[in-house]
Amino acid sequence: MPKIKILDESTACRIAAGEVVERPVSVVKELVENSLDAGADRITVTLVGGGADAITVVDNGCGISQEDTPLAFHRHATSKINDAADLGHIETLGFRGEALPSIAAVADLQIKTRTPQDNAGYLMRVHGGTITEFGPTGCPVGTSIAITDLFFNTPARRKHMKTKSTEGGLIADLIYKLSLIRPGVRFAMEQRGREVFRSPGTGKLLDAIAAVYGVEEAGMMVPVTAVEGDITVVGYVGKPELNRSTRQQITVSVNGRLVRSSTVNQALEEAYKGLISIGRYPLAVLQLQLPPALIDVNVHPAKTEIKIENEEQLAQLISTTVRRSLRQTNLIPAVGSNLINKPSLPATAEPFKLSFDTADNKKTTVPHNVAYDSLLPQAQPECVMEILKYIEHEKDELPEPNDAEPAGDPVNMESQATVGAAVKAVVGHLNETVTTEAQPDYRGAEFPRLQVVAQLLNMYIIAESEGSVYLIDQHAAHERVLFEKYYEQLQNNTPQVQYLLVPLSVNLRAHEKELLWEYRSEIEALGFVLDDFGRDSLLLRGIPGDSSPGKSERLIEDMLETIVEQGKPGGLGVKFALSALLACKAAIKAGEKLAIQAMQSLVEQLAAANEPFTCPHGRPTLVSISRRELSVMFKRA
Repeated sequence: MPKIKILDESTACRIAAGEVVERPVSVVKELVENSLDAGADRITVTLVGGGADAITVVDNGCGISQEDTPLAFHRHATSKINDAADLGHIETLGFRGEALPSIAAVADLQIKTRTPQDNAGYLMRVHGGTITEFGPTGCPVGTSIAITDLFFNTPARRKHMKTKSTEGGLIADLIYKLSLIRPGVRFAMEQRGREVFRSPGTGKLLDAIAAVYGVEEAGMMVPVTAVEGDITVVGYVGKPELNRSTRQQITVSVNGRLVRSSTVNQALEEAYKGLISIGRYPLAVLQLQLPPALIDVNVHPAKTEIKIENEEQLAQLISTTVRRSLRQTNLIPAVGSNLINKPSLPATAEPFKLSFDTADNKKTTVPHNVAYDSLLPQAQPECVMEILKYIEHEKDELPEPNDAEPAGDPVNMESQATVGAAVKAVVGHLNETVTTEAQPDYRGAEFPRLQVVAQLLNMYIIAESEGSVYLIDQHAAHERVLFEKYYEQLQNNTPQVQYLLVPLSVNLRAHEKELLWEYRSEIEALGFVLDDFGRDSLLLRGIPGDSSPGKSERLIEDMLETIVEQGKPGGLGVKFALSALLACKAAIKAGEKLAIQAMQSLVEQLAAANEPFTCPHGRPTLVSISRRELSVMFKRA
């Protein structure tokens, strides 16, 4: 008896549904794309429970005839292609004939549809792949599909969905992006009995951008247009000041299809190189038109990843065009409360509330007007001058300080090696003991007892201990200290708040406000004080003690993106990610000059940390150069 057997239709649909229908947003994507293929210019999406409880999509497209409606629920039944030859020039969003049978296999689905030629509509209900009801019904021209009881027969998938607010946020983000790539279609989204979003449907992309991001942001967008052979690129990109912490707000379409493209992302990042900080990404909406024969959309079940024949040419065109458009635009930021940065403190001031008092470290008080050189060991004047002369002579070979650190990128070992080489060449002249001052009693037994000597390139702290020289990344070190502080606040609900003299009104989209409210306990534990201030607004009364008031709105935007990526409230992943985000934003940046006392205090706080050797993103906080390594370098070994 043969062991291999052909699976029945119901089982095959359940398997296909696992690839096509991952979560509620997958259902909405497939249904809305069907509506667009049907020529609809008005599409309404209604959600209950963020799409986890119910989804309804209504359009005014061409509808489906009574004869075709049952066929639409058979696998690989489609009106969009006829044979394999058509796969080489696909011009519709759907073509596999998998969406409707896959959705119906894992949910309760009801469809009402009518064509312009019919006087009556047709109703069909399918539960778990089985037709349970069908017949004529009254309805307008177009199609209405209602989904309930999603994943009723796949409980494992339902269990691992994120919260209803998070799932609803993913659907909202999809509708926003579809509004941007199809500005001629009027999209509407309803939730909890009210309309939370509507695009104008005027056909003008800038109108759609204003509906999604706001009028102020739309005014900061730069038009982009380019034609090269058969390739056309049109759209808008944001001025450098209009940036985000992730690539989530880069919206790209190819021939009207919403896609994710690493090629386009890299081209945009190349165009913005030197214009925005490392770890920040532009806001952009790009619509690409290519001959269908040059692209392959039959790559991924969700059809969001495609293959392009001439990717290098496309990347070069995008990068060149965007860069040229930015160069022709006045990029001087307008002065506003959201653009005010934290002022740089003088080198002798105490930055970022670093405490200089330690329990077992008795220091001599140094007046603020004492010269910087006088804070260094007086027994080594030639050594100090040699360090300063060497750095001045070699400064062109050393990496330039950057005002922002990457949020999660791997450490650049080449840059560290360069800085290390500069220091190795001069610190060999330091004596074993640079001070007779009492050494602090650090909590961590394995962390070296460090005495700060100087600051290098306003990026690194030079310290000495027991015959070794240490280079400490001031940003990574402070980031570790603040991360553990914020994480402890989240665990124990012990916020440190600085209240604003003038509360700040923060305007959000409906799903963003719901997300913040759902994660309110975590956000308040970090030090934010928020009050409801109307339909889609919140009143910000307090912020974390180490944060800058001028960056509060951007920080909230970044927190929302972090929450969407992480998942359920109360989870360790969310707490870790939020703590790391706030620590990165509030930490001392490369390029900030620090006083000796401030650097010593930072080193002591780092030593007291639970995990002092790396920042929350895994980059090292310090590196060491031993006496033996220095001796070998100077050929003393």
